[in-house]
Amino acid sequence: MGYARILKDSNGKMSGYRECDGEVAFMPEQQSYENIFRRVKIDIETMEVLNHDFIKDKHRVYRCGMLLRGIIPDDFHVYNPVYIGNHQVIYTPYGDAKIVHPSTFQALDSGAQYEGRYWYSYGRDEEFVYFFTGSTETRHAVKLKACQNPNTFSVLSEKYAKDDKHVYCEHVVVKKANPATFVVLNSNYARDDKHVYVGDRLIEADAKTFSVLQDGYAKDQTHLFLLGNIVEG
Repeated sequence: MGYARILKDSNGKMSGYRECDGEVAFMPEQQSYENIFRRVKIDIETMEVLNHDFIKDKHRVYRCGMLLRGIIPDDFHVYNPVYIGNHQVIYTPYGDAKIVHPSTFQALDSGAQYEGRYWYSYGRDEEFVYFFTGSTETRHAVKLKACQNPNTFSVLSEKYAKDDKHVYCEHVVVKKANPATFVVLNSNYARDDKHVYVGDRLIEADAKTFSVLQDGYAKDQTHLFLLGNIVEG
């Protein structure tokens, strides 16, 4: 018997799959002490490792070593580090994304991470815009119910997005923000023609004279701010 090798995806990242003497099994290294070991029936010649959890061949698709019954491998692909699937179904790293119209789904960004830990991303289909963050226990992507016209939705930065009616910070509507004049200033601050924001929080600053400094600082004609808070003295 030979040694098991860790299978890697097309980007060279390690998956939870191992191959030994032509046999493939799912057994992520960090969970090996739990004896998670699932042998998969797969054609080595047409095998494609998609990411840590997903693998496919010309006949079938597996998630965490479990066969996805009824899911065909045609066009089953990685959209970004958050979304994976095809015209039948879309998954997040936690499970079924519950996309209503997977055949028209598209990821709207390349995915981003909170401090290098949790992935998050926007997506949309013909009817809804979605947001998923790995920082919650929600397995599926959340619908942005305030967005009534997905075709006008666009991602502005890792934090902000907008449509023809609203500005969003992740899945939260930014109150009073005007999408027509809204601009992202840096990773901390944004503004429109009348308001200044840190995340979805409106701060007491003069938008017309507001300017960003360094290290979380900013100023207007009256005050100095640190992460949106007025610096006294």
